Amino acid sequence: MVLPNLIGMDTSAKIWNAVATLFGSKTTSKLMAYRRALHSQRKGELSMKDFLMKVKSCCDNHDSCSEIIREHEHVTAILNGLPLEYESVITIITASQVPYTVQGVTSMLLDTEACQQVVSNEVSSSTSLVLSDSFDVSGSLLAYRPSSTARGRGRGHSSNSRIQCQLCGKAGHLID
Repeated sequence: MVLPNLIGMDTSAKIWNAVATLFGSKTTSKLMAYRRALHSQRKGELSMKDFLMKVKSCCDNHDSCSEIIREHEHVTAILNGLPLEYESVITIITASQVPYTVQGVTSMLLDTEACQQVVSNEVSSSTSLVLSDSFDVSGSLLAYRPSSTARGRGRGHSSNSRIQCQLCGKAGHLID
């Protein structure tokens, strides 16, 4: 890189203008690249914390070029990078009369992710329980067989109205 001849420049303003001209194009291209990176972030398989940190890093990179990303643009970049399972949260944030701060959006999204994980764990554990209850000790799938051979017309209309356990097949009790 060749520096312009700074000798003979009599004011600091002229020197500053020469330096700004020399490095200005690089700063503009950096700003454009940082802004593009900011708006192309997607959560994908990342945890919410990691996704939010990537977006914050893009904003910090942009800020390092002396151009601050406004809060509204930061929030917009976050919301645009979220998958469909966050659609209800996005609707709440965008429909609000009072604009959400980055901190408010961050808190809401981290709480939402935590709730989704709790629900997911409960569903998978109850699915596991149901599946394990559907098999006998040998691993064979248990079948429900009504105790009556007569065909009834619905609940309570058969000739033998005794209840039968779906797990062990014995009459007189049910499994919860």
